Amino acid sequence: MAIYKYYSIIDWCEEDQTFNVDFPDLENVITDGDTLHEAITMAEDTLGVMLKSNEDDNIPFNPPSPAKEIHIPEGASLVLITVDTDDFRDDEED
Repeated sequence: MAIYKYYSIIDWCEEDQTFNVDFPDLENVITDGDTLHEAITMAEDTLGVMLKSNEDDNIPFNPPSPAKEIHIPEGASLVLITVDTDDFRDDEED
């Protein structure tokens, strides 16, 4: 239905030895990965599934904030994640 772009915050967790991903505009949308590449891939999947589900169920979700309004903790990175919810519908049909 749409292409969405949301900022994520990715930071390294020494205790878990993973890259943690959080979407500051979306409550309880989190994931992680053993590598930075895996964390970004997981972020795309997590965001896409959540947004598709909300679209299908007509559940509203917060719009993305501009980057300048997002607090980035020390040592973390701000990464733009782009998903097309139609791609997640196509996956269901296969």
